[in-house]
Order: sequence, then C-alpha cells, then structure tokens
Amino acid sequence: MGRLIRGGIVGAIFAAALLAQAPDARALLKESGDALHAARSYILEQSIVVEITGGLQSRLQIPVKLAASNPDKLRIESNGPVGSTLIVSDGDNTWMYLGPLKQYTRTAAASSPEALMKSLNPGIAEMIGGMRSKDPYLEVKVTGEEVVETGGARFDCFVVESKLDKIDMPGGMKLVDGVMETWIDQKTKLAVKQTATAIMQGGALKRPAEMNQTINILSVKLNEPVPDSLFHFTPPEGAREVKEFESLVKANPDLSGKDAADFKLSSLEGKEFSLQALRGKVVLLDFWATWCGPCRKDMPALEKLYGEFRDRGLVMFGINVGEEKATVTKFLEANKLTYPILLAGQAEMLQSYSVTAFPTLVLVDREGIIFLYHVGSGSEAELRDALGRLGLAKPE
Repeated sequence: MGRLIRGGIVGAIFAAALLAQAPDARALLKESGDALHAARSYILEQSIVVEITGGLQSRLQIPVKLAASNPDKLRIESNGPVGSTLIVSDGDNTWMYLGPLKQYTRTAAASSPEALMKSLNPGIAEMIGGMRSKDPYLEVKVTGEEVVETGGARFDCFVVESKLDKIDMPGGMKLVDGVMETWIDQKTKLAVKQTATAIMQGGALKRPAEMNQTINILSVKLNEPVPDSLFHFTPPEGAREVKEFESLVKANPDLSGKDAADFKLSSLEGKEFSLQALRGKVVLLDFWATWCGPCRKDMPALEKLYGEFRDRGLVMFGINVGEEKATVTKFLEANKLTYPILLAGQAEMLQSYSVTAFPTLVLVDREGIIFLYHVGSGSEAELRDALGRLGLAKPE
C-alpha cells in the first residue's frame, strides 16, 4: 500500500511538473486565433454540431468548407439542413449565394472574415464586437496534452480550458456559465477541435436552455497552392442577383443621412486630426488598404478630385485600415498622393462607419451629416454630383 501511495505521489508530482512547463494558456488561444490569418493559404473542412436542449430544442449539423489565399481571397461553403450557402471573394468583389432563396448579392470585397460577418449579420457581429471589447475569459488554463487524429493526420495538442464571461446575444438573449475546451496543435497552433457548453437565457426563451457545440476539423492543408478557380463565382442555374436578400441579411450598408461619428486619428507624420475640429467643412473619407485592387484603381480619380476641390473647401483623408506604418509608407513612395493619409489600425471608428469592405467612401457635409456613402470602386461620378449639390462645384 505504501508503495502504491508513493507511486501516486510521484505520478502527481510528475503531472504537475509537466503542466508547469506548459505554455501560457491565453497566449495559446491568441496564437490559435491568428493561425489561419497568418497562413499564406489554406483549405480545410469542418464539422459543426450545435445542440440545444431545455427551453429550446434544436440540433444542427453543418459541414463547412473554407479556402483562402491571404490577404484578399476567400471561399466559405456550407450545405446544412437549412440549405446551402456560398460566399466567394476574389479580392475585388464578394458574392454571397443563399440556396433557399436562389438569390445572390455582389458587393465590394470584404476586408476580412470578421468584416464579412459584420456585413452579413450585424447582430452576430455586434455580439463578437462586444466579446472583443473586453476580456471574454474569466479563467484560462492548460489542462494537459492529447493526440487528435483526423483526416489521416495526427496532431499533438495542448488542451486549453476556458471559463467564459457572460455573452450578450441578438434578441436580448444571454449566454452564461460558458465553458470552452480547445485542442491546439503544438506545431501549427491551429485549433483542430473545440467544444463549448453554456446556458441560454432571456429574450424569447420562457425558460433557460443548454447549448452544446462541437467543432471538428476533418481535413486541413496549410500553405499549399490553392486553385484560383475556387475564388471564381458562377451563379447557379435559376439564381438571380439582388441588391438585398429578402431576409434580415444586409449586404450593402448605407449610412446616408446619419450623424458622422467623431474620430481622432494620426497621419503618417504624426499630426492628429478629428472630425469635430472640421465642423463647417465638407469632409471626404476614403477607407482603403494597400492590398486592395479596387482602392488602387480609384486613387488617381480621387487625387484628381482633391486637386480640383480642395481650394473650394473640400477636406479629404485617405484612412488606411489594419496595416503598419512602414507598409503604408513604402506603398506611398511608389504612389504619390497629396491628400493626408491617416492610420486607423482596427479603430472603433470602423464599426461606427460600418466599414466591411474596401474602398468605402464617406462624404460628410458641413453639419456633420453623412451626405454620401459609397462602397466599392467607381465613385467618381457620384462624388462629383454630391460635391456639386453641396455647393463646391466651379461657378459657370
């Protein structure tokens, strides 16, 4: 018996020593969240199962196929019990097709998967934004190491357990008592498996419901060539293009007539600008990125507009989104622009202006009201007309 006790103590000490050498759990989750974004390309298949019991009864099993060639090509395809969905972005345009409606939309290319989600489902995007505005984890720890075998591949994983803070959902519902377990590949930092449980309450629920979700990667290829054909969209037979789906999905946000949110951003030279300080002037904001083909295509026209209208009272800013100063500076060395370039990073103003695709142009009148909101390339004619109606046209 004493030998057994000593053996148990030694085993416990050995296990504790292994856990003490494990990496920081929060850092692991962050690396996992960045893994696909950091890859040059990927193709993966997932299985998502969501089961709800109690005050709400539901079970969904959704197969999802994803492909990307970073930074601007993306394909998401699913064919679950609620019908098929296809999203394709080729760097210039994003198409979304909903099988049950036999409809598709075409918008300017989404700036990121997160931005794409915002454009397609503002309620879910608001929920994600709320989670990111604070630390969503009450407690995070590495609980051990396990091997996950899937798609003929073997992954040596760290297992990370997270206790989640309360999550506000669309419709007034909340997720509480959430616990998430994530299996993170030690080599690629890819989350190859994830489970989550939580209690849903509030909203239309008469009594709480329990949610259980499991996400499994069935196959994955990282940093391998991806056929360009995956990022071409051909409308299925019988499908028709619409500006908006006949549903709650909004593909083309329009903030015309709304108050323009104030901002404080710095230029490449370090000078700070705010919208409030420019009240009484007409201000044009061009949200762009160096990798955005339509942005580069429109820049000569915007530069020409600025040259024509700046002496008549137009203030113009090119607002770069999500890139480092060095990247923008190098780009401008080869592409000379006379209007100021501001660095937005991932600033809160992107949500305020519903920037989900590039380029997005926002023309603000002298009272701080959005006079024109244009998503995508080819804005010159609209801008000239709007500037004329705002009294900036050259007198005849």
